[in-house]
Amino acid sequence: MKRRLFAILLVLTLLLSTALTAVASEHVMQCRLGGTYFNSLGEALKVYQEGDVIELLMELHRCGTVPYGIEVRVRGANGVRVPDDLFYAYPHQEVRHRVEGGVHIFKLVELERDPAWPERLILTSAVPNGYLSLFSSDVWPGETALVDVEPLEGCQASSLTVLDAKFNQIPARLYEGDIPVSPGRVRYEFTIPKENLPLTVYATVLPAGETDENCPSRPFADVEAGAWFHRAVDELVGRKVINGTDSRHFTPYGILTRAEAVTILYRLAGSPAVSYAPVYADVPDGEWYTAPVMWATGEGIVNGVGGGLFAPNELLTREALWTMLLRLSGDKVLYSMLDTKLALRSGEISAFAADSFTWAHVMGLVNTNAIRGKSAPTRAETAVTVYMYLQNREKIAADPPPYYPEIEVNR
Repeated sequence: MKRRLFAILLVLTLLLSTALTAVASEHVMQCRLGGTYFNSLGEALKVYQEGDVIELLMELHRCGTVPYGIEVRVRGANGVRVPDDLFYAYPHQEVRHRVEGGVHIFKLVELERDPAWPERLILTSAVPNGYLSLFSSDVWPGETALVDVEPLEGCQASSLTVLDAKFNQIPARLYEGDIPVSPGRVRYEFTIPKENLPLTVYATVLPAGETDENCPSRPFADVEAGAWFHRAVDELVGRKVINGTDSRHFTPYGILTRAEAVTILYRLAGSPAVSYAPVYADVPDGEWYTAPVMWATGEGIVNGVGGGLFAPNELLTREALWTMLLRLSGDKVLYSMLDTKLALRSGEISAFAADSFTWAHVMGLVNTNAIRGKSAPTRAETAVTVYMYLQNREKIAADPPPYYPEIEVNR
């Protein structure tokens, strides 16, 4: 117990104290210890008696910050007592210790991750009627992750779904410990597996008192009541803007093509009559997607992929979906956010999608934990995004929109 306490105190020291050296330190800390101000750790150690070093370490956390790799040196003559065995102090951080010439040398190092792991082990999604956030983002495979779901006013969290990269469901359970006080907030926990990473986390948040039964998606065997995408599929099926892959299946984890995505928006607009024009070499007259593509092109919602092509059978990307929805909305993006600039720099979005990512982020259609602009959303994710877009426009139509400095909202 004493060793563990010492470990925690020492890490606090290393993380939150200034660059320290007690052997020959001229570093000015202006640190208040035991009611007295000291200009350096060396000066403080001179007045602390044998056995008091742990007390000193306990109070040093008030003094500043030291980065990983900085060594803290303390003379053994001043009463330092160090356990023979060294220990993990915080998750994935190790305090290393050695003795040279009677001087105890401590160093905090961050343990190396498995290079086979993806950069992010957990991806979070945007949630209709609420917000989802990682409470603990530094966990590794085999450890327990905590996720918070915070419903909007008048709504309640119903369930949490965690899927691995192959769409296998990872068991999630309600967290039994204390959580910060917030109306309706629910915390879940789950164990990160060692394979098929990253995981993606989805939440179901419903208006209080409502359930997912007696619904338009009932014929689909793979759209279970309570599924995180159930309400979105219900809405789009009920509006007759999206179909299943057959009469019994929606295939939530399948992928939509560009032609299928444009058809959804075309049906949302009421399937207006359009005339055919040979705009794209790969969109002939008479195909099921011809009218939707002609309409979307005429409305400025799409403009092809270049070279006179539309690529109807190419998979839809997230950034293409955001761009189509932005153009459909009629909103104007006034300037980019810092998150947009960072996403461009990291290559998570293409240059053409800068405005649409800014807009989608402001409107709550995308979570910056999992941008993946160039990847293809599943059919379920696409349905949820379109559903959230519809919710968004209905709120804007009912009430003046909130002030968004980045965009001008079309009312």
